[in-house]
Amino acid sequence: MPSGLGSALPATVGAWRADGSKRPIGLFGDGSFGMTVGELETLVRLQVPAILILFNNGTFGWIKGLHRLKGHNQCFGVDFMPPKGEAIAAAFGMQAWTAKTPEQLDTALAGAFAHTSGPCFIDVHVESLADRVPPVYSWLTKRGEDPMALEAADQSYF
Repeated sequence: MPSGLGSALPATVGAWRADGSKRPIGLFGDGSFGMTVGELETLVRLQVPAILILFNNGTFGWIKGLHRLKGHNQCFGVDFMPPKGEAIAAAFGMQAWTAKTPEQLDTALAGAFAHTSGPCFIDVHVESLADRVPPVYSWLTKRGEDPMALEAADQSYF
């Protein structure tokens, strides 16, 4: 259930309510998580068997990327302290992991898929989208790149 800011956790509950025979996987960034962290209580209370994956980088990356694309390297209001997702989830009574390396992510995913009693949570530390130009047609065009190029290029702002 990837989604816009603030809707991934409630949407994960809604998806499970719509079809309780399926195990939902909620994907969200730390900005979205900060807006709806209280929904963890709902997931635990209802024992939604969700796997929740937080992409943690301490920024509203898409918004910061737009600032940079428009030439505003003095970005305002887009950086914040990265949350301690594993600790927050554990405070709500969830099984939780932190992954800062590919090996830790493999271990966390194996544990999450093996976990069957209620929701679980993986705090994945990632690079900020704001450090790269994502493969968005209009963004690449503005940077003078060919969005239709068959070869991938390293699209950095710096």
